[in-house]
Amino acid sequence: MEDIGLEHIELLHITVIFPQPNGGELRAVDGFDLQVRKGEFVTIVGPSGCGKSTLLSVVDGLVQPTEGKVLIHGKRVTGPGPDRALVFQEFALLPWRTIEGNVRLGLELQKKYTMAQMREMVPRYIQMVGLEGFEKHYPHQLSGGMRQRVGLARALAVNPEILLMDEPFAALDAQTREIMSVELLRIWEQEKKTVLFVTHSIDEAVYLADRIIVMSGRPGRVKEMIPVDLARPRSLVIKDDPGFVLLRRHIWDLLEEEVQRQAGGKGMKA
Repeated sequence: MEDIGLEHIELLHITVIFPQPNGGELRAVDGFDLQVRKGEFVTIVGPSGCGKSTLLSVVDGLVQPTEGKVLIHGKRVTGPGPDRALVFQEFALLPWRTIEGNVRLGLELQKKYTMAQMREMVPRYIQMVGLEGFEKHYPHQLSGGMRQRVGLARALAVNPEILLMDEPFAALDAQTREIMSVELLRIWEQEKKTVLFVTHSIDEAVYLADRIIVMSGRPGRVKEMIPVDLARPRSLVIKDDPGFVLLRRHIWDLLEEEVQRQAGGKGMKA
């Protein structure tokens, strides 16, 4: 039986300290604890520089914590693995490769498939993100939203259990960003990946999530964990729901507290 709902990712007292050129230390994350269930969509918000992206790098295995550990299915993370895929804000596409070539890249790096097998696999993910007909196009021929769809398709093609998404829609215009949020939820409902999604957008955090982690200012700690009790599947009209509005206001207040604290108590009420 599939262990839906069981703990998939565990971050246990994660502390990350970076040495500085002057001999000092930067404590980016301090004593961060989080358990994520299989198939859960968790969004992470917090002030700039609070360690959100660092946490994703720790889960991906790109950064080793100074203290604490990350477990996936109870096994300690010591480096990157095929069970995780990271999607960045920057599109990170290879300009000399076509769309299908970019989507195929992760499969090539796994060195498990023949070219014939990859040619058979790639169209499914291009179709999943709505880019049928653009297979032979190059990144410079696509809009920003389409390029981010390619990045998402490339991540999905390696069939990871976990998607780590670091502000993937931040560079997009407001309308395209909302469209991509809708598309991401559609794909998540279909694939049921476990998702950790970093964002600066409170609306995006509430719209996407099963649970929201609000972080403190640096060093990043868990300020509050907030369950999102809004029905699924969701459409953009849910942003008018009173429950959505209350959550947005509550998160805004939490973040404002942190901004004022970092600014020495000076702030401006919205």
